[in-house]
Amino acid sequence: MALKTCTALAVAVLLTLGVSAAPGPAPALPPPRVGVGAGVLVDAATGQVLWAHRAYRQMDPASTTKIMTAYLVIRAGGLERTAAVSRRAAATPGSRMHLSANDRYTIMDLLRGLLLPSGNDAAVALAEAESGSVPAFVAEMNREARALGAYQTHFVNPNGLTERGHYSSAYDLALIARAALGQPVFQHLVSTPEARVTELRRGARRVLHNSNRLLEAFPAVDGVKTGTTNAAGPCLVASATQHGTQLIAVVLHAPHRWQAAASLLRWGFAAWHRVVWLAPTHPVAQIRVTGGTQSTVAAVPRSPLSTLVPHGAVDAARFVTTSAATLRAPVRRGAVVGRVTVVVNGTPVGSRQLVAAVSVERRVAGRPLPWPWTLFVRAPPEVS
Repeated sequence: MALKTCTALAVAVLLTLGVSAAPGPAPALPPPRVGVGAGVLVDAATGQVLWAHRAYRQMDPASTTKIMTAYLVIRAGGLERTAAVSRRAAATPGSRMHLSANDRYTIMDLLRGLLLPSGNDAAVALAEAESGSVPAFVAEMNREARALGAYQTHFVNPNGLTERGHYSSAYDLALIARAALGQPVFQHLVSTPEARVTELRRGARRVLHNSNRLLEAFPAVDGVKTGTTNAAGPCLVASATQHGTQLIAVVLHAPHRWQAAASLLRWGFAAWHRVVWLAPTHPVAQIRVTGGTQSTVAAVPRSPLSTLVPHGAVDAARFVTTSAATLRAPVRRGAVVGRVTVVVNGTPVGSRQLVAAVSVERRVAGRPLPWPWTLFVRAPPEVS
């Protein structure tokens, strides 16, 4: 594969990006046309964006808000604890789990009521159980949104009922869904078509059904959450897994949300495939070492790097690598010595720090040398 050069501006951009937040390189198979107010398709493993339409526009998220609510509750643990339902929770309007004041449920059963039938009442009950009050829980939701990088998001309630100042974006909802899907309990709940819950005070049992119709209509679908209000229109965060790759499609204000999300997921699996570019055992560069027991040290990725690429685009991939021109001993194994970025058709799709593969001990003491940086571009190895 032939080498390519980059402009200084392009290099600066490449070196600051870990994963592309813009749509990836255009695949040969064009994406479907979907009628949505906003949407995005991402790789759940890396966050790589495969398709986007107004993905950063602030919009009413409706009940997709409950992804964050469930994420925080599950992360806190203690899911077999019991919680009493307050009058406020029981009186919450909209879609409901049909709680009554003074009911008692386990936190896990309230999560089932939150995620399957999209219970607004369950959201309030969980917020009160976890933080003592809805405002305290919502404050935690907003802190976590910032921590995840969901900067176009601000929550006012834990259920998604329309309120002034309550908004998110398709991209932010994908970020939040990625974090939540990393929790096995959340992944299990959102992939469940129906579940039984028990009210502990009376011992009453009933079955809850999942509002996500794609779970039965599209065999690969394994989540995530529906949402509908007059202000937001039909919304859906959907995930699906094929051959070890999980994709997340977010469609907001989508009159035909089931078809739109399914079309994006099918296209993602048809047009893209995963490539493992780098492994920690794969030397990317050899760096000269002065004053050491050996003259060079291999620079290897800190962690494996794999991304999705369009079919047929591997030959257009390049590595852009920065590394120290010279290191002075001692060099410790694992010390950061540079960065490598994978670029496909001019778009950065993934990046990793480079670290020293082994330690190099000092041989002769001397004055410290300057730390010049050199830039070079080379083709990656052939990928099968």
